[in-house]
Amino acid sequence: MSKGTIKVKFANGFGNNLFRYCFCRLLAEYHGLNYSHPSIPELGIKQQDYSFNKNLKTIKFKAKSNLEAKKFDKDHHKYFDRKMGNCNYDFSKFVFYFEDYKLYKPYLNKIRSWFPKVKSNNKSDLVLHLRLENRIVQETHYKNIIDSSVYEKIILDNFKFNKLYIVTDAYKWGHYSKKDILKLHKKYIGEGTSYVPIKKSIKYINNMVDVFEKFNPIIKHSEKLIDDFNFIRSFDHIMFKNSTFAWWASLLSDASKIAVFGPWKPNKGKRNKNLGETNFKGWFKWGEDDC
Repeated sequence: MSKGTIKVKFANGFGNNLFRYCFCRLLAEYHGLNYSHPSIPELGIKQQDYSFNKNLKTIKFKAKSNLEAKKFDKDHHKYFDRKMGNCNYDFSKFVFYFEDYKLYKPYLNKIRSWFPKVKSNNKSDLVLHLRLENRIVQETHYKNIIDSSVYEKIILDNFKFNKLYIVTDAYKWGHYSKKDILKLHKKYIGEGTSYVPIKKSIKYINNMVDVFEKFNPIIKHSEKLIDDFNFIRSFDHIMFKNSTFAWWASLLSDASKIAVFGPWKPNKGKRNKNLGETNFKGWFKWGEDDC
């Protein structure tokens, strides 16, 4: 009998799409199915197209929107059962997240073998990933902001290093003015969220710059996203807050010490993803007792 097929839909977000790509590839290999997916050109992953096997049952998800489709994310473990193999899987109608670290824990070496290797050649320094731009101006993201002093404490208490590198999406590192914040408002307009008061955004980012000044950080902001991704992967010590981009860069690294923000998105409470609980070898949680 010919194989079934898994189809998946990608959406915005490099890290988010890595969850989609990897989960469905794991499931496809587990059951010996064809895998139909979009491309991820930054990692050399080409688009694959397969049709559903009309002779097999197709597992579909009854939802009216991407938001409603999220409720199915909690069920994905059950598909790794041999009885669930003789069928098609249609993940292509809605956006699914597959953001559960437990799904990937048994397959870490397999997953790492799928991607180009980056040598861990920086053993003496620390890299911190800071996604800042929309998080300092959009209200929904600002709710998860933490005080800069927390970063300072965790760094000093847990890492020994020569230099601190900060990888950030911020187009500027330094004191911000009203003009700078308004530039960000314009950049993120139309994303369906209200803005933080301008003075509040300015106060936060300027305080952060002041706090980190004592480390004399080296700022990394590349035009190509993949350059920052692979730069993070080259470190032996990594720290990040809630970022699927940094989560995957850490997982695909050979780092011996990785600090992941435990609360992840505190404002979501029980609805939160469990990525902050990730307990792979060398990973530890930070921020739970400090925020």
